[in-house]
Amino acid sequence: MLTIEIELLTGLYAATAHNDRRSAEWPPHPARFFSALVAAYHDGETEDPAEREALLWLERQPAPALDVDLSPLAARRQRNVHDLFVPVNDITLFGDVERPLREARERLAYLSGNGKTPDAKRELKKAGKTVAKEEEKLNEFFARLNTVDANPSNASLELATALLPDRRTRQMRTFPVVVPERSTFALIWQESPPPSVRSALEQLTSRVTRLGHSSSLVRCTLVDDLRQPTLVPDDHGAEVLRTIGPGQLERLEKEYARHQAVESRTLPARPQRYGTPRPQPTQHRRGVFSDEWIVFERVDGARLLASRTTDITRAIRAALIEQHGSETLPGWLSGHAGDGRPVDHPHVAFITLPFVGHKHADGSVKACAIVLPSNLPEEHRAHLLKLIAQWEDTRAQSGVIELGGSTFDPIMVRRVTIAGNRSARPATWCRPATRFITATPIALDRNPGNLRSNRDGQARRAARNAQESIMKACEYIGLPRPVSVEISAAPILAGVQPVRAYLPWPGQPGRMPRVRVHADIRFSEPVHGPVILGAGRYFGLGLCLPVDAEV
Repeated sequence: MLTIEIELLTGLYAATAHNDRRSAEWPPHPARFFSALVAAYHDGETEDPAEREALLWLERQPAPALDVDLSPLAARRQRNVHDLFVPVNDITLFGDVERPLREARERLAYLSGNGKTPDAKRELKKAGKTVAKEEEKLNEFFARLNTVDANPSNASLELATALLPDRRTRQMRTFPVVVPERSTFALIWQESPPPSVRSALEQLTSRVTRLGHSSSLVRCTLVDDLRQPTLVPDDHGAEVLRTIGPGQLERLEKEYARHQAVESRTLPARPQRYGTPRPQPTQHRRGVFSDEWIVFERVDGARLLASRTTDITRAIRAALIEQHGSETLPGWLSGHAGDGRPVDHPHVAFITLPFVGHKHADGSVKACAIVLPSNLPEEHRAHLLKLIAQWEDTRAQSGVIELGGSTFDPIMVRRVTIAGNRSARPATWCRPATRFITATPIALDRNPGNLRSNRDGQARRAARNAQESIMKACEYIGLPRPVSVEISAAPILAGVQPVRAYLPWPGQPGRMPRVRVHADIRFSEPVHGPVILGAGRYFGLGLCLPVDAEV
Protein backbone atom coordinates (compact mmCIF):
# COMPACT_ATOMS: atom_id res chain seq x y z
CA MET A 1 0.00 0.00 0.00
CA LEU A 2 1.20 3.51 -0.82
CA THR A 3 -0.11 6.43 1.24
CA ILE A 4 0.89 10.04 0.55
CA GLU A 5 -0.17 12.56 3.18
CA ILE A 6 -0.68 16.22 2.23
CA GLU A 7 -0.92 18.93 4.87
CA LEU A 8 -2.40 22.34 4.03
CA LEU A 9 0.11 24.56 5.82
CA THR A 10 -2.13 27.63 5.79
CA GLY A 11 -5.24 25.62 6.62
CA LEU A 12 -6.90 26.47 3.32
CA TYR A 13 -7.09 25.00 -0.15
CA ALA A 14 -7.35 27.43 -3.05
CA ALA A 15 -8.20 25.72 -6.32
CA THR A 16 -10.92 26.50 -8.81
CA ALA A 17 -13.29 23.75 -9.85
CA HIS A 18 -12.63 22.73 -13.45
CA ASN A 19 -16.31 22.99 -14.39
CA ASP A 20 -17.32 26.11 -12.40
CA ARG A 21 -15.03 29.09 -12.09
CA ARG A 22 -16.95 30.40 -9.08
CA SER A 23 -16.65 27.17 -7.07
CA ALA A 24 -13.75 25.71 -5.20
CA GLU A 25 -12.47 22.22 -5.91
CA TRP A 26 -12.97 19.86 -3.00
CA PRO A 27 -11.74 17.30 -2.39
CA PRO A 28 -8.42 17.82 -4.20
CA HIS A 29 -8.39 15.80 -7.41
CA PRO A 30 -5.72 13.08 -7.80
CA ALA A 31 -4.87 14.38 -11.30
CA ARG A 32 -3.98 17.79 -9.81
CA PHE A 33 -1.61 16.18 -7.31
CA PHE A 34 0.04 14.14 -10.06
CA SER A 35 0.60 17.36 -12.01
CA ALA A 36 2.28 18.84 -8.94
CA LEU A 37 4.63 15.84 -8.87
CA VAL A 38 5.42 16.31 -12.57
CA ALA A 39 6.14 20.01 -11.97
CA ALA A 40 8.53 19.06 -9.15
CA TYR A 41 10.23 16.58 -11.49
CA HIS A 42 10.84 19.21 -14.18
CA ASP A 43 11.76 22.08 -11.83
CA GLY A 44 15.21 20.73 -11.05
CA GLU A 45 18.35 21.55 -13.02
CA THR A 46 18.57 17.92 -14.12
CA GLU A 47 15.86 15.28 -14.45
CA ASP A 48 16.39 12.09 -12.46
CA PRO A 49 15.51 8.97 -14.53
CA ALA A 50 14.47 7.18 -11.33
CA GLU A 51 11.89 9.89 -10.63
CA ARG A 52 10.51 9.53 -14.16
CA GLU A 53 10.15 5.78 -13.64
CA ALA A 54 8.32 6.49 -10.38
CA LEU A 55 5.86 8.77 -12.18
CA LEU A 56 5.32 6.13 -14.89
CA TRP A 57 4.68 3.53 -12.20
CA LEU A 58 2.19 5.79 -10.45
CA GLU A 59 0.20 6.59 -13.61
CA ARG A 60 -0.32 2.87 -14.23
CA GLN A 61 -2.02 2.33 -10.87
CA PRO A 62 -5.81 2.32 -10.45
CA ALA A 63 -7.45 5.47 -9.13
CA PRO A 64 -6.49 6.03 -5.48
CA ALA A 65 -8.81 6.19 -2.50
CA LEU A 66 -8.85 9.38 -0.40
CA ASP A 67 -8.83 10.02 3.31
CA VAL A 68 -10.26 13.54 3.26
CA ASP A 69 -12.51 15.73 5.38
CA LEU A 70 -16.07 15.37 4.08
CA SER A 71 -17.89 16.82 7.04
CA PRO A 72 -20.76 19.22 6.35
CA LEU A 73 -18.72 21.86 8.16
CA ALA A 74 -16.11 21.82 5.38
CA ALA A 75 -18.80 22.58 2.80
CA ARG A 76 -20.42 25.29 4.96
CA ARG A 77 -17.09 27.01 5.50
CA GLN A 78 -16.43 27.38 1.80
CA ARG A 79 -15.62 31.05 1.43
CA ASN A 80 -18.13 33.29 -0.34
CA VAL A 81 -16.71 34.14 -3.75
CA HIS A 82 -16.47 37.82 -4.69
CA ASP A 83 -15.45 39.25 -8.04
CA LEU A 84 -12.01 40.88 -7.99
CA PHE A 85 -10.39 42.95 -10.73
CA VAL A 86 -6.63 42.50 -11.01
CA PRO A 87 -4.00 43.99 -13.36
CA VAL A 88 -3.37 41.84 -16.39
CA ASN A 89 0.08 40.35 -17.01
CA ASP A 90 2.63 42.25 -19.08
CA ILE A 91 2.33 39.61 -21.77
CA THR A 92 -1.11 40.92 -22.73
CA LEU A 93 0.47 44.27 -23.67
CA PHE A 94 3.31 42.94 -25.75
CA GLY A 95 1.71 39.71 -26.92
CA ASP A 96 3.48 36.37 -26.82
CA VAL A 97 6.73 37.57 -28.41
CA GLU A 98 8.34 34.11 -28.15
CA ARG A 99 5.54 32.31 -29.95
CA PRO A 100 6.82 32.77 -33.57
CA LEU A 101 10.24 31.43 -32.58
CA ARG A 102 8.69 28.50 -30.73
CA GLU A 103 6.54 27.57 -33.72
CA ALA A 104 9.51 27.90 -36.10
CA ARG A 105 11.60 25.57 -33.95
CA GLU A 106 8.75 23.02 -33.79
CA ARG A 107 8.50 23.00 -37.60
CA LEU A 108 12.25 22.64 -37.93
CA ALA A 109 12.22 19.65 -35.55
CA TYR A 110 9.39 18.05 -37.50
CA LEU A 111 11.13 18.49 -40.87
CA SER A 112 14.43 17.19 -39.52
CA GLY A 113 12.98 13.69 -39.39
CA ASN A 114 11.34 13.91 -42.81
CA GLY A 115 13.98 15.62 -44.96
CA LYS A 116 14.89 12.81 -47.39
CA THR A 117 13.28 14.07 -50.61
CA PRO A 118 14.59 17.15 -52.51
CA ASP A 119 11.41 19.11 -51.69
CA ALA A 120 11.67 18.20 -48.03
CA LYS A 121 15.32 19.28 -47.96
CA ARG A 122 14.38 22.67 -49.41
CA GLU A 123 11.65 23.05 -46.77
CA LEU A 124 14.15 22.09 -44.08
CA LYS A 125 16.63 24.74 -45.27
CA LYS A 126 13.87 27.32 -45.38
CA ALA A 127 12.73 26.41 -41.83
CA GLY A 128 16.31 26.83 -40.59
CA LYS A 129 16.46 30.34 -42.03
CA THR A 130 13.10 31.15 -40.39
CA VAL A 131 14.41 30.07 -36.98
CA ALA A 132 17.52 32.24 -37.38
CA LYS A 133 15.38 35.21 -38.43
CA GLU A 134 13.00 34.84 -35.47
CA GLU A 135 15.92 34.51 -33.04
CA GLU A 136 17.37 37.73 -34.39
CA LYS A 137 14.04 39.56 -34.06
CA LEU A 138 13.60 38.34 -30.46
CA ASN A 139 17.13 39.43 -29.53
CA GLU A 140 16.45 42.86 -30.99
CA PHE A 141 13.20 43.11 -29.01
CA PHE A 142 14.89 42.38 -25.68
CA ALA A 143 17.78 44.70 -26.59
CA ARG A 144 15.32 47.53 -27.10
CA LEU A 145 13.72 46.81 -23.72
CA ASN A 146 17.10 47.17 -22.01
CA THR A 147 18.10 50.33 -23.90
CA VAL A 148 17.36 53.76 -22.52
CA ASP A 149 15.91 55.94 -25.26
CA ALA A 150 16.81 59.59 -24.67
CA ASN A 151 14.05 60.73 -27.03
CA PRO A 152 11.24 58.20 -26.74
CA SER A 153 8.34 58.39 -29.13
CA ASN A 154 4.79 59.04 -27.99
CA ALA A 155 3.94 55.36 -28.63
CA SER A 156 6.86 54.22 -26.43
CA LEU A 157 5.80 56.56 -23.65
CA GLU A 158 2.23 55.32 -23.84
CA LEU A 159 3.37 51.70 -23.66
CA ALA A 160 5.71 52.36 -20.74
CA THR A 161 2.98 54.17 -18.84
CA ALA A 162 0.61 51.27 -19.39
CA LEU A 163 3.07 48.96 -17.66
CA LEU A 164 2.58 50.72 -14.33
CA PRO A 165 0.32 48.61 -12.03
CA ASP A 166 -2.20 51.37 -11.51
CA ARG A 167 -2.45 51.96 -15.26
CA ARG A 168 -2.89 48.38 -16.43
CA THR A 169 -6.26 47.17 -17.55
CA ARG A 170 -8.15 45.05 -15.03
CA GLN A 171 -9.53 41.59 -15.54
CA MET A 172 -12.21 40.01 -13.37
CA ARG A 173 -10.89 37.09 -11.36
CA THR A 174 -12.30 34.85 -8.62
CA PHE A 175 -10.36 33.06 -5.90
CA PRO A 176 -12.62 30.31 -4.46
CA VAL A 177 -11.19 28.72 -1.32
CA VAL A 178 -12.13 25.82 0.96
CA VAL A 179 -11.16 25.86 4.64
CA PRO A 180 -11.53 22.23 5.78
CA GLU A 181 -11.88 21.39 9.41
CA ARG A 182 -9.06 18.86 9.08
CA SER A 183 -6.01 20.34 7.37
CA THR A 184 -4.48 17.02 6.30
CA PHE A 185 -5.67 14.52 3.75
CA ALA A 186 -4.16 11.49 2.05
CA LEU A 187 -4.16 9.65 -1.25
CA ILE A 188 -4.10 5.87 -0.89
CA TRP A 189 -3.03 3.37 -3.55
CA GLN A 190 -3.49 -0.33 -2.81
CA GLU A 191 -0.33 -1.46 -4.60
CA SER A 192 2.99 -1.19 -2.75
CA PRO A 193 5.74 0.35 -4.93
CA PRO A 194 9.17 -1.27 -5.39
CA PRO A 195 11.86 0.19 -3.10
CA SER A 196 13.43 2.23 -5.93
CA VAL A 197 10.08 3.73 -6.87
CA ARG A 198 9.25 4.52 -3.25
CA SER A 199 12.60 6.27 -2.78
CA ALA A 200 12.06 8.37 -5.90
CA LEU A 201 8.52 9.29 -4.83
CA GLU A 202 9.88 10.44 -1.47
CA GLN A 203 12.26 12.78 -3.30
CA LEU A 204 9.49 14.14 -5.52
CA THR A 205 6.95 14.70 -2.73
CA SER A 206 9.54 16.52 -0.63
CA ARG A 207 9.81 19.14 -3.41
CA VAL A 208 6.06 19.72 -3.82
CA THR A 209 5.37 23.05 -2.11
CA ARG A 210 1.91 24.00 -3.37
CA LEU A 211 -1.25 22.40 -4.67
CA GLY A 212 -3.69 24.41 -6.75
CA HIS A 213 -3.18 28.18 -6.35
CA SER A 214 0.21 29.47 -5.19
CA SER A 215 -1.38 30.41 -1.86
CA SER A 216 -2.12 26.74 -1.10
CA LEU A 217 1.17 25.84 0.53
CA VAL A 218 1.50 22.15 1.33
CA ARG A 219 3.78 19.60 2.91
CA CYS A 220 3.77 16.17 1.27
CA THR A 221 5.25 12.99 2.65
CA LEU A 222 4.94 9.21 2.36
CA VAL A 223 3.54 7.62 5.51
CA ASP A 224 3.38 4.00 6.64
CA ASP A 225 0.34 4.13 8.90
CA LEU A 226 -2.90 2.59 7.64
CA ARG A 227 -5.65 5.05 6.73
CA GLN A 228 -9.35 4.40 6.48
CA PRO A 229 -10.50 6.09 3.27
CA THR A 230 -13.54 8.32 3.29
CA LEU A 231 -13.85 8.32 -0.53
CA VAL A 232 -13.24 5.33 -2.77
CA PRO A 233 -13.64 4.76 -6.53
CA ASP A 234 -17.27 3.80 -7.08
CA ASP A 235 -18.95 3.72 -10.48
CA HIS A 236 -22.22 4.67 -8.78
CA GLY A 237 -20.76 7.37 -6.52
CA ALA A 238 -22.01 10.96 -6.39
CA GLU A 239 -18.61 12.71 -6.67
CA VAL A 240 -16.67 12.92 -9.96
CA LEU A 241 -12.92 13.51 -9.56
CA ARG A 242 -10.23 13.83 -12.18
CA THR A 243 -7.77 10.94 -12.06
CA ILE A 244 -4.93 9.73 -14.25
CA GLY A 245 -4.05 6.75 -16.39
CA PRO A 246 -1.21 5.37 -18.50
CA GLY A 247 0.36 8.07 -20.66
CA GLN A 248 -0.49 10.94 -18.30
CA LEU A 249 3.12 12.10 -17.95
CA GLU A 250 3.55 12.25 -21.73
CA ARG A 251 0.28 14.15 -22.15
CA LEU A 252 1.28 16.73 -19.55
CA GLU A 253 4.66 17.26 -21.20
CA LYS A 254 3.04 17.74 -24.62
CA GLU A 255 0.54 20.19 -23.16
CA TYR A 256 3.34 22.21 -21.58
CA ALA A 257 5.23 22.27 -24.87
CA ARG A 258 2.11 23.78 -26.41
CA HIS A 259 1.10 26.38 -23.82
CA GLN A 260 4.54 27.19 -22.29
CA ALA A 261 2.75 28.46 -19.16
CA VAL A 262 1.43 31.33 -21.29
CA GLU A 263 -1.54 30.19 -23.34
CA SER A 264 -4.75 28.81 -21.88
CA ARG A 265 -4.51 25.21 -20.82
CA THR A 266 -6.55 22.25 -19.66
CA LEU A 267 -5.53 19.44 -17.36
CA PRO A 268 -5.63 16.09 -19.18
CA ALA A 269 -7.44 13.65 -16.92
CA ARG A 270 -9.85 10.76 -16.66
CA PRO A 271 -13.16 11.28 -14.85
CA GLN A 272 -13.80 8.79 -12.07
CA ARG A 273 -16.83 8.58 -9.81
CA TYR A 274 -16.18 8.35 -6.07
CA GLY A 275 -18.41 7.47 -3.17
CA THR A 276 -18.17 6.78 0.52
CA PRO A 277 -17.01 3.24 1.34
CA ARG A 278 -19.84 0.76 1.45
CA PRO A 279 -19.99 -1.74 4.27
CA GLN A 280 -18.64 -5.09 3.22
CA PRO A 281 -21.46 -7.57 2.63
CA THR A 282 -21.78 -10.12 5.36
CA GLN A 283 -20.61 -13.52 4.26
CA HIS A 284 -23.48 -15.77 5.29
CA ARG A 285 -23.11 -19.52 5.42
CA ARG A 286 -24.29 -21.25 2.27
CA GLY A 287 -25.20 -24.82 1.54
CA VAL A 288 -24.15 -27.02 -1.36
CA PHE A 289 -26.79 -25.58 -3.70
CA SER A 290 -26.04 -22.36 -5.57
CA ASP A 291 -28.38 -19.50 -6.43
CA GLU A 292 -27.76 -20.17 -10.12
CA TRP A 293 -31.09 -21.56 -11.23
CA ILE A 294 -32.43 -22.28 -14.68
CA VAL A 295 -36.10 -21.32 -14.37
CA PHE A 296 -39.01 -22.47 -16.54
CA GLU A 297 -42.05 -20.31 -15.78
CA ARG A 298 -45.55 -21.69 -16.29
CA VAL A 299 -47.32 -19.80 -19.08
CA ASP A 300 -50.35 -22.03 -19.75
CA GLY A 301 -51.81 -25.47 -19.26
CA ALA A 302 -52.99 -27.26 -16.14
CA ARG A 303 -52.93 -25.45 -12.82
CA LEU A 304 -51.00 -27.96 -10.74
CA LEU A 305 -50.47 -27.83 -6.99
CA ALA A 306 -47.12 -28.38 -5.28
CA SER A 307 -48.28 -31.86 -4.24
CA ARG A 308 -47.37 -32.92 -7.81
CA THR A 309 -43.78 -31.77 -7.30
CA THR A 310 -42.09 -35.16 -7.66
CA ASP A 311 -44.03 -35.94 -10.85
CA ILE A 312 -42.99 -32.65 -12.45
CA THR A 313 -39.34 -32.85 -11.43
CA ARG A 314 -39.02 -36.45 -12.63
CA ALA A 315 -40.44 -35.39 -15.98
CA ILE A 316 -37.79 -32.66 -16.39
CA ARG A 317 -35.00 -35.01 -15.37
CA ALA A 318 -36.23 -37.66 -17.78
CA ALA A 319 -36.33 -35.12 -20.63
CA LEU A 320 -32.70 -34.14 -20.08
CA ILE A 321 -31.60 -37.76 -19.77
CA GLU A 322 -33.38 -38.44 -23.06
CA GLN A 323 -31.45 -35.62 -24.72
CA HIS A 324 -28.20 -37.02 -23.35
CA GLY A 325 -28.78 -40.30 -25.16
CA SER A 326 -27.95 -43.87 -24.32
CA GLU A 327 -24.41 -43.22 -23.14
CA THR A 328 -23.49 -43.63 -19.49
CA LEU A 329 -25.07 -40.70 -17.66
CA PRO A 330 -22.71 -38.44 -15.73
CA GLY A 331 -23.09 -38.50 -11.97
CA TRP A 332 -23.57 -34.71 -11.77
CA LEU A 333 -26.83 -35.16 -13.72
CA SER A 334 -28.20 -38.56 -12.72
CA GLY A 335 -26.91 -38.65 -9.14
CA HIS A 336 -25.59 -42.19 -9.67
CA ALA A 337 -22.17 -43.56 -10.53
CA GLY A 338 -21.56 -46.04 -13.34
CA ASP A 339 -22.24 -48.99 -11.02
CA GLY A 340 -25.62 -47.58 -10.01
CA ARG A 341 -24.58 -46.43 -6.56
CA PRO A 342 -25.40 -42.88 -5.44
CA VAL A 343 -22.59 -40.38 -5.96
CA ASP A 344 -20.97 -38.90 -2.86
CA HIS A 345 -21.02 -35.30 -4.07
CA PRO A 346 -23.81 -32.77 -4.74
CA HIS A 347 -25.41 -32.91 -8.17
CA VAL A 348 -28.10 -31.12 -10.16
CA ALA A 349 -31.46 -30.81 -8.38
CA PHE A 350 -34.95 -30.33 -9.85
CA ILE A 351 -37.58 -28.36 -7.95
CA THR A 352 -40.95 -26.66 -8.34
CA LEU A 353 -41.67 -23.14 -7.12
CA PRO A 354 -45.14 -22.85 -5.58
CA PHE A 355 -47.04 -19.74 -4.54
CA VAL A 356 -46.86 -19.96 -0.73
CA GLY A 357 -46.31 -17.74 2.30
CA HIS A 358 -48.84 -15.05 1.31
CA LYS A 359 -52.36 -14.50 2.60
CA HIS A 360 -53.69 -15.14 -0.89
CA ALA A 361 -51.34 -18.07 -1.61
CA ASP A 362 -52.95 -21.13 -3.20
CA GLY A 363 -49.97 -23.49 -3.44
CA SER A 364 -50.05 -23.64 -7.25
CA VAL A 365 -46.84 -24.27 -9.14
CA LYS A 366 -45.68 -21.03 -10.78
CA ALA A 367 -42.46 -22.44 -12.20
CA CYS A 368 -39.99 -25.29 -12.08
CA ALA A 369 -36.24 -24.92 -11.90
CA ILE A 370 -32.95 -26.74 -12.32
CA VAL A 371 -30.66 -25.94 -9.39
CA LEU A 372 -26.91 -26.17 -9.94
CA PRO A 373 -24.59 -27.24 -7.13
CA SER A 374 -22.14 -24.61 -5.93
CA ASN A 375 -18.96 -26.23 -7.23
CA LEU A 376 -20.20 -27.60 -10.56
CA PRO A 377 -17.23 -27.55 -13.00
CA GLU A 378 -17.60 -25.23 -15.96
CA GLU A 379 -17.51 -28.09 -18.49
CA HIS A 380 -20.43 -29.79 -16.72
CA ARG A 381 -22.37 -26.53 -16.64
CA ALA A 382 -21.77 -26.06 -20.38
CA HIS A 383 -22.90 -29.65 -21.00
CA LEU A 384 -26.11 -29.04 -19.03
CA LEU A 385 -26.90 -25.87 -20.99
CA LYS A 386 -26.31 -27.78 -24.22
CA LEU A 387 -28.81 -30.46 -23.17
CA ILE A 388 -31.38 -27.80 -22.30
CA ALA A 389 -30.86 -26.11 -25.67
CA GLN A 390 -31.36 -29.46 -27.44
CA TRP A 391 -34.52 -30.06 -25.40
CA GLU A 392 -35.88 -26.69 -26.44
CA ASP A 393 -34.95 -27.25 -30.09
CA THR A 394 -36.77 -30.57 -30.25
CA ARG A 395 -39.75 -29.91 -27.96
CA ALA A 396 -40.39 -26.15 -27.89
CA GLN A 397 -42.76 -24.19 -30.11
CA SER A 398 -42.03 -20.45 -30.03
CA GLY A 399 -39.97 -21.10 -26.91
CA VAL A 400 -42.81 -22.89 -25.06
CA ILE A 401 -42.37 -26.50 -23.96
CA GLU A 402 -45.22 -28.83 -23.10
CA LEU A 403 -44.31 -30.66 -19.93
CA GLY A 404 -46.48 -33.57 -18.90
CA GLY A 405 -47.09 -37.27 -19.02
CA SER A 406 -49.31 -40.06 -17.87
CA THR A 407 -49.07 -39.00 -14.22
CA PHE A 408 -50.24 -35.38 -14.52
CA ASP A 409 -51.97 -33.03 -16.90
CA PRO A 410 -49.55 -31.15 -19.15
CA ILE A 411 -48.40 -27.62 -18.40
CA MET A 412 -46.73 -25.13 -20.72
CA VAL A 413 -43.42 -23.65 -19.55
CA ARG A 414 -40.94 -21.20 -20.99
CA ARG A 415 -37.33 -20.66 -19.94
CA VAL A 416 -36.95 -17.13 -18.53
CA THR A 417 -34.18 -14.94 -17.21
CA ILE A 418 -36.43 -12.79 -15.00
CA ALA A 419 -39.72 -14.39 -14.04
CA GLY A 420 -42.87 -12.30 -13.92
CA ASN A 421 -44.18 -14.03 -10.79
CA ARG A 422 -42.41 -13.39 -7.49
CA SER A 423 -42.63 -17.04 -6.46
CA ALA A 424 -40.83 -18.00 -9.68
CA ARG A 425 -37.81 -15.79 -8.96
CA PRO A 426 -34.72 -17.39 -7.38
CA ALA A 427 -34.23 -14.28 -5.20
CA THR A 428 -37.40 -15.21 -3.30
CA TRP A 429 -35.81 -18.47 -2.17
CA CYS A 430 -32.09 -17.58 -2.25
CA ARG A 431 -31.64 -14.90 0.40
CA PRO A 432 -30.28 -14.75 3.95
CA ALA A 433 -32.60 -15.46 6.88
CA THR A 434 -32.51 -17.01 10.30
CA ARG A 435 -35.84 -18.80 9.80
CA PHE A 436 -36.90 -21.19 7.05
CA ILE A 437 -40.25 -22.96 6.71
CA THR A 438 -41.00 -25.83 4.36
CA ALA A 439 -42.92 -25.12 1.17
CA THR A 440 -42.78 -28.84 0.34
CA PRO A 441 -42.41 -31.49 3.08
CA ILE A 442 -39.05 -32.97 4.05
CA ALA A 443 -38.55 -36.70 3.44
CA LEU A 444 -36.54 -37.77 6.49
CA ASP A 445 -33.31 -39.66 5.94
CA ARG A 446 -34.15 -42.07 8.78
CA ASN A 447 -37.39 -43.45 10.14
CA PRO A 448 -37.97 -41.54 13.39
CA GLY A 449 -40.66 -43.90 14.73
CA ASN A 450 -44.40 -43.52 15.02
CA LEU A 451 -45.20 -39.80 15.16
CA ARG A 452 -48.90 -40.54 15.79
CA SER A 453 -48.62 -43.08 18.63
CA ASN A 454 -50.13 -42.24 21.98
CA ARG A 455 -48.42 -45.12 23.73
CA ASP A 456 -45.59 -44.65 26.27
CA GLY A 457 -44.34 -41.38 24.81
CA GLN A 458 -43.50 -42.91 21.45
CA ALA A 459 -44.72 -39.85 19.54
CA ARG A 460 -42.53 -37.57 21.66
CA ARG A 461 -39.45 -39.71 21.04
CA ALA A 462 -40.26 -39.93 17.33
CA ALA A 463 -40.62 -36.13 17.17
CA ARG A 464 -37.19 -35.69 18.78
CA ASN A 465 -35.72 -38.16 16.29
CA ALA A 466 -37.34 -36.27 13.41
CA GLN A 467 -35.97 -32.96 14.72
CA GLU A 468 -32.49 -34.46 15.04
CA SER A 469 -32.74 -35.87 11.51
CA ILE A 470 -33.56 -32.42 10.11
CA MET A 471 -30.72 -30.81 12.07
CA LYS A 472 -28.29 -33.34 10.62
CA ALA A 473 -29.76 -32.76 7.15
CA CYS A 474 -28.87 -29.07 7.50
CA GLU A 475 -25.30 -29.92 8.46
CA TYR A 476 -25.11 -32.46 5.62
CA ILE A 477 -25.68 -29.75 2.98
CA GLY A 478 -23.15 -27.40 4.58
CA LEU A 479 -25.36 -25.28 6.85
CA PRO A 480 -24.84 -24.71 10.59
CA ARG A 481 -26.84 -26.75 13.04
CA PRO A 482 -30.21 -25.08 13.73
CA VAL A 483 -31.02 -23.86 17.23
CA SER A 484 -34.56 -25.20 16.97
CA VAL A 485 -36.75 -27.31 14.69
CA GLU A 486 -40.50 -27.62 15.03
CA ILE A 487 -42.21 -30.33 12.98
CA SER A 488 -45.79 -30.75 11.85
CA ALA A 489 -47.86 -32.90 9.52
CA ALA A 490 -50.06 -29.88 8.82
CA PRO A 491 -48.91 -26.90 6.75
CA ILE A 492 -47.16 -24.05 8.57
CA LEU A 493 -47.12 -21.55 5.70
CA ALA A 494 -50.22 -20.25 3.92
CA GLY A 495 -50.91 -22.09 0.66
CA VAL A 496 -48.85 -25.17 1.50
CA GLN A 497 -50.46 -28.62 1.08
CA PRO A 498 -50.48 -31.06 3.98
CA VAL A 499 -48.13 -34.03 3.96
CA ARG A 500 -50.91 -36.49 3.11
CA ALA A 501 -51.54 -34.72 -0.22
CA TYR A 502 -48.12 -35.79 -1.51
CA LEU A 503 -47.43 -39.15 -3.12
CA PRO A 504 -45.22 -41.53 -1.09
CA TRP A 505 -41.51 -41.04 -1.53
CA PRO A 506 -39.62 -42.56 -3.28
CA GLY A 507 -42.68 -44.45 -4.50
CA GLN A 508 -40.72 -47.33 -6.01
CA PRO A 509 -41.57 -51.03 -5.59
CA GLY A 510 -39.61 -52.72 -2.85
CA ARG A 511 -38.53 -49.47 -1.18
CA MET A 512 -40.08 -48.36 2.11
CA PRO A 513 -41.75 -44.92 1.94
CA ARG A 514 -39.98 -42.17 3.83
CA VAL A 515 -41.62 -40.34 6.69
CA ARG A 516 -42.37 -36.76 5.59
CA VAL A 517 -42.95 -33.72 7.77
CA HIS A 518 -43.28 -29.98 7.51
CA ALA A 519 -40.77 -28.01 9.59
CA ASP A 520 -40.08 -24.58 11.02
CA ILE A 521 -36.27 -24.27 11.20
CA ARG A 522 -34.41 -21.51 13.04
CA PHE A 523 -30.69 -20.71 13.02
CA SER A 524 -28.67 -18.61 15.47
CA GLU A 525 -27.34 -16.49 12.58
CA PRO A 526 -28.57 -15.74 9.07
CA VAL A 527 -27.81 -18.44 6.51
CA HIS A 528 -28.09 -17.96 2.78
CA GLY A 529 -30.68 -19.89 0.82
CA PRO A 530 -31.55 -22.01 -0.96
CA VAL A 531 -32.33 -24.51 1.76
CA ILE A 532 -33.42 -27.86 0.29
CA LEU A 533 -33.34 -30.75 2.76
CA GLY A 534 -33.91 -34.45 3.15
CA ALA A 535 -33.93 -37.61 1.07
CA GLY A 536 -36.04 -36.07 -1.72
CA ARG A 537 -34.10 -32.81 -2.05
CA TYR A 538 -33.00 -33.56 -5.63
CA PHE A 539 -36.65 -33.93 -6.69
CA GLY A 540 -38.18 -30.85 -5.09
CA LEU A 541 -39.03 -32.12 -1.60
CA GLY A 542 -37.74 -30.21 1.42
CA LEU A 543 -37.75 -26.80 -0.28
CA CYS A 544 -37.84 -24.10 2.40
CA LEU A 545 -38.93 -20.46 2.16
CA PRO A 546 -36.86 -17.79 4.00
CA VAL A 547 -39.15 -16.05 6.49
CA ASP A 548 -38.46 -12.68 8.14
CA ALA A 549 -41.43 -12.35 10.48
CA GLU A 550 -43.84 -14.48 12.44
CA VAL A 551 -46.44 -16.30 10.34
